[in-house]
Amino acid sequence: MRFQVLGPVEVWRDHTQVLLGGPKLRTVLAALLLARGRVVSDATLTSLLWGELPPATCVAQIHTYMSRLRHLVGPQAAVIRQRPGYLLRMPLGASRETPSPELPITVDLLEFERLAALGREAGRKGDAAAASQLLRAALATWSGPVLGGVTESLAEGERPHLEETRLAVLEERIEADLALSRHADLVPELMGWAKAHPLRERLRGQLMTALYRCDRQADALSVFQEGRVALAEALGIDPGPTLRNLHQAILVGDPALAGPVQRSRAATRPAAPGPLPAAPADFTGRQAEVTELKELLTSPGHRTRPPAVGVVIGMPGVGKTTLALQVAGLVSARYPDGQLFVDVRGSRPDPLTADDITVEILRLLGVDEGDLSASADRRKELCRRRLLGRRTLIVLDDVADERQIRPLLPSIAGCGVLLTSRARLSALPGIRPVSLAPFTSAEAHALLQSIVGAERLAAWPKASRSLVESCARLPLAVRIVGSRLAARPQWPLNRMTRRLAEPHRRMDELRIADLALRDVFATSYERLSLAARRALRLLSLLSSPTFSTWTAALLLDLPLHDTDDLIDQLVDVHVVDLVHDNGGGQSVYTLNSLMRSYVVERARTDGNVEERRAALERLDRPAHTSFGAVDSTSVGDLVYRLRETNAVPCGR
Repeated sequence: MRFQVLGPVEVWRDHTQVLLGGPKLRTVLAALLLARGRVVSDATLTSLLWGELPPATCVAQIHTYMSRLRHLVGPQAAVIRQRPGYLLRMPLGASRETPSPELPITVDLLEFERLAALGREAGRKGDAAAASQLLRAALATWSGPVLGGVTESLAEGERPHLEETRLAVLEERIEADLALSRHADLVPELMGWAKAHPLRERLRGQLMTALYRCDRQADALSVFQEGRVALAEALGIDPGPTLRNLHQAILVGDPALAGPVQRSRAATRPAAPGPLPAAPADFTGRQAEVTELKELLTSPGHRTRPPAVGVVIGMPGVGKTTLALQVAGLVSARYPDGQLFVDVRGSRPDPLTADDITVEILRLLGVDEGDLSASADRRKELCRRRLLGRRTLIVLDDVADERQIRPLLPSIAGCGVLLTSRARLSALPGIRPVSLAPFTSAEAHALLQSIVGAERLAAWPKASRSLVESCARLPLAVRIVGSRLAARPQWPLNRMTRRLAEPHRRMDELRIADLALRDVFATSYERLSLAARRALRLLSLLSSPTFSTWTAALLLDLPLHDTDDLIDQLVDVHVVDLVHDNGGGQSVYTLNSLMRSYVVERARTDGNVEERRAALERLDRPAHTSFGAVDSTSVGDLVYRLRETNAVPCGR
C-alpha cells in the first residue's frame, strides 16, 4: 500500500487506486500522515475540516471519517483513538529511518525525506554523482501540486513549507549537477525555475554559473540585472552578497568559476569504481555454483589471458542476480581496480543497447559527462583505454541475448565479466554457463527458516514442507511467502498453505510490496513470439507438467519439426525445461508449476475459446494418430483444465 501527499492525496493498493471520495476524508488522512505517528487532536481536525464554523455534529462526523479510513487502509495500518484525538500507526517499514521493501506500506513524503537526507550526506562527503542521483530520486516522489484535494485550511497551513523543502532539495541537486559539469543541460531547466521563482537568489546564481561555463558571459550578466530589477520592484532591496560576489567574479573572469573539468584535467588514475550492490545477508545454498564461478574468475591465468566470462542462466525468479552478487563479493579482492554493476534491462520492454551499456560503464568509471556525447565508436575506444591494464570486474545483469553484449566483452587482460540471463547465451564463444535450477527442498527450507524463524517452522513441520513445494522451491516465491509470514506473525503456517493451494489465487498470494511473481513471469511471457505464447498457453492445459514432443504436436496441431522449433524457443529462455531426449525425436519436457499457474491465468485473458475447444477435440481423437501412439495424458483431466479456463461448458 502506498500513501501519497506530495501531489493529489491518494492511496494505492498494489496498482489500484483506493477511492477516498471528497476533500474531508482526504484531509483527515493527510493530517494523520503529516503528523508522522503523533496524535492529531479533535480540535485540530475540526479546524482543518470546517474552519471557524464547525457543525454541532463535528465530533460524530470525525468519528465516521475515522471509521471509513480504517476500512479503506485495511490491516496494514491502524487508525487509533488516543485522546485528545487520533493517530495513524504504520509498520516500521514505512518510517523514514528504517525503510523496508518487504513491508507493505510506503509514504511518499517519508521516502522523499529519506532520499533527500542520503543525497545531502553524499554531497557532504564530496560524492556529487551519488548526491545528484539520490536527490533526483527524492524529487521524483512528487506527483503534482502538494496536498491536492484537501481543504484550504490544511493546504494553506502545510503547503508553503513543503514546497520550500522541495525547492531546497532542487537547488542542492542542481549544485551536484554543476559539480559534475552538467551545466549545458542545466541551462534550459534553470531558466524555467528562475522565471517561476524570480526572487530566489540561489537559483538565479546557479543559472548565472551555468551560463558562464557555457561561454555565455553576457547572458549571465543579463540574468543578474533581471534579478536586481525583480528584487527592487517586489521588495525594494538589492541582491544579497552571494549573488553580488558572483556577479563581480563573472565580470573579472575569475578562474574559480570554471567547472571541475575545466579546472583540472589531470591524467591521474581514476578511483576504483564500486562497491557492487550487496547480496542478501540470508544468501542460501548454491555452494557448487559459487565454487565453479569463483574458480573461473580467480584462476591463476586470469591476469595474462583474455578476461574470464562467467554466465549464470535460469528461469525468472531462480536467483541469478543474487548468486552473481554473492560471487562478485567473494572475488572482489582479485579485482582491486574496481567492480562495476549494470542492469541492462534485458527482460524489460526498454532494454539497454550495447552503446547504452558502454555509456553506463564509462559513467561508473568516472568519465566526464562531456566525453559521453562523443560518437559510439569513440565511446567504445574510450572504454577500452579506461579498462586497459586494470583488474576490473564487470557484472552485467539481466542480459537479453548475445547481440546485446557481444561488443562489450572486453578483450583486455585482467578484467573479468559476470553475466546473468534468462537466455542460454549459447552463441557466446568459450563460455560454460552455470545453469540454476530451483532450490533443493533443504535449501528452500533453509531460506524460509532464515526469514520466518526456526521455532515457527518447527511448530508447523508439515505446513512448512508444503509451503516449500507450493513455491516449487523457486527462491523468489519462497522469499515472498517468507516475507508475508514474517509480516504476519499471528498467522499459522497452514493458513498460507491453504491460500496457496487454491489455483486461482496462487499468483495473488505470491506478492508483497513491490515483489510480485506475476510481474516477473510476465516479462518473460511478453517477450515471446505470438506463436510461442500460443504454444505455452495450450501446453499449460495439460494435467501433468511433463509432456512429450508428440503430445505437444497433437495439442498444437503442428508437424513435429515445427513443434520442436517452438518448444526450443521456450527452452532457450527457461520457460520450459528439457527433461530427456532419446535422440529419436521423442523429447520429454516439463513446465514449472508456478509458471504453469501464471500461463493458465493468461490463457483465460489472451487465448481464444475456439482455439482451446479445438485443442480438446484433437485430444479426444483415438489414441493412435498420424503422430504415433499418444502418451498417457488423461483426456478427462484435460477436459477439467480446459473448463477451468472457460474453454468448454460444464455440460460438454
